Amino acid sequence: MLRRILGIACVLVMAMGVAWAGDAVKQPTSATGKGMSDAAATAKMTAMKDAMMKCSVCKQMAAHIDELGPVMTMEVVKLDNGIAMVRSVSDPSKVVTYHTVCKEMSAAGQACITMTDEQAKTQLCEFCQNVRSVAKSGAQMSKGDTRTGSMMIITSTDPGLQLKIAELGAKCAMMAESM
Repeated sequence: MLRRILGIACVLVMAMGVAWAGDAVKQPTSATGKGMSDAAATAKMTAMKDAMMKCSVCKQMAAHIDELGPVMTMEVVKLDNGIAMVRSVSDPSKVVTYHTVCKEMSAAGQACITMTDEQAKTQLCEFCQNVRSVAKSGAQMSKGDTRTGSMMIITSTDPGLQLKIAELGAKCAMMAESM
């Protein structure tokens, strides 16, 4: 069960990273609202792909970031006892690809649960490490595909763990705002 939870969590993390990175060409670079140059956008995307390839989970999405990143959005909803993250793909022709990649990431995430903490530090990105930590601490995680994307809910009845989940949600929300 914990493997499944971690796999789900890692899928979520990657989808958020892809959505954030894929929006590079839409992000303004100054107060004037001018978009970043093609060269700057390409450099940002290359850097994001390189970082994703270093993570056992994130690398599953790296091969599809050019295709999926620009059409993904994410919303983080604070719940009474946790968070919900809803991701959507705006191009209906990309939904099947998105769902397929999420399954691959879930399988990679499930394998992370057997890692030692030291292995996780070297084989997972910081964000995936945080999700793994929350999962290993006993958070309840649920995931489901939607017609245009996916949803993940992370909750706990433990007030201390709820704080960790809220911190994770705040990081996710910051990423979502930059999309």
